[in-house]
Amino acid sequence: MLYNSMLQSIAAAGFLVVSIDHPYDADIVEFPDGTTITGLDLNTDADIELTLTTRADDVAFLFKQSTNTSIISKLFAEYGQAGCGRKTAFIGHSLGGATAAAAILQVPSVRGGLNLDGSMFGPVLETGLDRPFMLIGHENKTQATDPSWKTIWPKLTGWKREVEVEGAAHYSFSDLPLLTAVLGLQESLPAEVGEVLGTVKGHRMMNLTVTYVTGFLDMVLKSGSGDFLGDIDGDFSEVIEVA
Repeated sequence: MLYNSMLQSIAAAGFLVVSIDHPYDADIVEFPDGTTITGLDLNTDADIELTLTTRADDVAFLFKQSTNTSIISKLFAEYGQAGCGRKTAFIGHSLGGATAAAAILQVPSVRGGLNLDGSMFGPVLETGLDRPFMLIGHENKTQATDPSWKTIWPKLTGWKREVEVEGAAHYSFSDLPLLTAVLGLQESLPAEVGEVLGTVKGHRMMNLTVTYVTGFLDMVLKSGSGDFLGDIDGDFSEVIEVA
């Protein structure tokens, strides 16, 4: 998985985290019996729309199952009483960000969502959202450069924020920059790889992402302040509040 360290850090901040590998979408999915399913090439707009719908359906199904205490007690023996349905937010990277918004439309009780660097697709561009939603983009990914962000922005009628991270690239919002740093590879990567991972150092980028994600989660799930950005922006000069 591309996000294990990130998700562990979010969980360490006091949240029950559930992640999804979507078969035929993720690069590879391995089931408990050893069966593996590799991803398909998704090249057309129709492919993306179908994938988005499938992902959102997966998320909505998982959410429904998470309210079943007998199922949760089997999956999380130590935390079975916690459940996942009472206070929930959806977060995703890339197409997962669009999935977060699409799934919110299907699950009225979800409290909000966060899109890490993903363009928006699907019905949400027409309907918008009335719950808190945040957009975090890499350098030069803003409403000015992504038409889908510009389209949805006025239709986000709840709390909303958009920030841009200077020096970040699309896969900065994953474990990859941290892994390259831990392995001592960050200084020797080819320029082409740097364009994908960005120039923010691995540990700092991970800390930045987790800090903003957990700040958002504190707000929507724990009745934290909507001013959390003001509390942490000074720690990360790379972050620009766009809107």
